Amino acid sequence: MLFTTPTQFAVLALCVLAGYIFGLASRAGGKAKAQLRAAEAEHVAYRKDAEARIKAAEADRDRIARASPVTASTMGVVPQSEARPADRV
Repeated sequence: MLFTTPTQFAVLALCVLAGYIFGLASRAGGKAKAQLRAAEAEHVAYRKDAEARIKAAEADRDRIARASPVTASTMGVVPQSEARPADRV
């Protein structure tokens, strides 16, 4: 048998009682669940806002891309026929 003396049973009872008291003291109660739900709701709202801003930015990007297509001349690239050789030193 694991516990044989009255002292061992007393220590066991004391440890069980201390564990119960520490468990009650460290319990957050209903506050933690309410805070978790509020944080989740805030996160969902943030994600929806971020996704809306991303979609708006992508729509602007697409609108700008359709309005002014990118060509070699708009990027500053000189066609090979107009390129002049580098001056040698």
